[in-house]
Amino acid sequence: MHEKKKDKKGLSPWLAAVLDLLLAGGILLVFTFFQLVLPALRAAPVEAAPTPAPPSPTPEATQEPDTRTEWQKKFAAHFTDEPVWTENSYTSPNVSIQLETRTLGEGSGQTVYHVADIYVGSLDNICTYTANNELKYYSTQDAMEMDEASGALLAISGDFYSYQKSGFLIRNGEVYSTEYAYSSVCVMFYDGSIEVYPQDGYDIDALMERGIYQAWSFGPPLLDEEGKTFESYNVSTTVGYPNPRSAIGYYEPGHYCFVVADGRQEGYSKGLTVWELAGIFEGLGCKSAYNLDGGGSALMTFHHQRYSRQSNGADRELGDIILIRETEAGA
Repeated sequence: MHEKKKDKKGLSPWLAAVLDLLLAGGILLVFTFFQLVLPALRAAPVEAAPTPAPPSPTPEATQEPDTRTEWQKKFAAHFTDEPVWTENSYTSPNVSIQLETRTLGEGSGQTVYHVADIYVGSLDNICTYTANNELKYYSTQDAMEMDEASGALLAISGDFYSYQKSGFLIRNGEVYSTEYAYSSVCVMFYDGSIEVYPQDGYDIDALMERGIYQAWSFGPPLLDEEGKTFESYNVSTTVGYPNPRSAIGYYEPGHYCFVVADGRQEGYSKGLTVWELAGIFEGLGCKSAYNLDGGGSALMTFHHQRYSRQSNGADRELGDIILIRETEAGA
C-alpha cells in the first residue's frame, strides 16, 4: 500500500501550494514597490510647507508730546482733567484749591479763619489785580468787582498798594516802585519761590537782578528761616491786638496757601493776634508767610462769592487783591 505523497518539508501538497502563492505575492509586491511606486515618489515634486506670511507692519503708536509744565507733572495728583467745582474746592488741569474753615479758641474768645491750600500749574495762575486795573495812588475798587474783572477763582485782600506812596512794589512783573522805604517786603520770584525780608534785611538792586514777579509791602514777616514763629514782632500795640487778618504762605514753588481770619464780630469771631496768625502758618508747615492788609480789608472770595465775613460788611473798597485764576483769564 502506498502512503500519500508529501513535499520535502513534510507538508501536504495543497498547503505547500498556498505558501508558494503567498511567497510569490509578497515578491510581486516588493518588486512593484521598488520598481514602480518608489521611483514615482522620488520623481514627484515635494510641495514645501507654506511659509507663514510676515506680520503686516503696524504703524508706530503716535505718542502725544507731554506739554504739561513741571509743576503740573510734579503735582499731578492734585489736578483733574476737567474743571470740578464743589462748595469748598476747585480742581482743573492747572489749579487745585482746597478750602477749610477752622476755629481757634472757644466762646467769646473764638476766632473763625479760612485756609486755602493751593497748587498751580504755572506762575500765570497766581497774580495780583490792582483797583480799576491800574497802578495809581489812592485808586480803590469794590472787591467783588475786582474779583469778576480779574477772572479770580479765589482771591484775598492784598497789601493796599494804592495807599503807599513809596516802597518796593511790583505787580505781575510790572515795576511800580523800587524806592527803599523802611518796611518789610515779601518777594515772589519768577521761579515761583517766595522770600520775605524784615525792614532792614534786603538789597533792592540785588533782588531785582534775580527777576521779581511780585513784591508786596505790608508785613510783618511771620516765620523765621526755620519756618517757626518769631519770639517777638515789631508791630504797634493796636496792630498787635486781635484783628481780622489776611496773609499768604509758601511751601515750595507751585504750592501756596492763603489764610483769612474773620474778626471784630462779637459772638462770632474776635480775630487773631500776629502771634496767633504766625502760629497757624507754622502749624501748616509753611516755609515762609507774610501778613497782608487786614482789619476791615481782610477778605477771601471764592467762586465769585464772599467766602469770609468782612468785619464791616461790604463797605471797604480795596486797593488790590491776590488771586488764583485759570491761565486764559485776563487780569
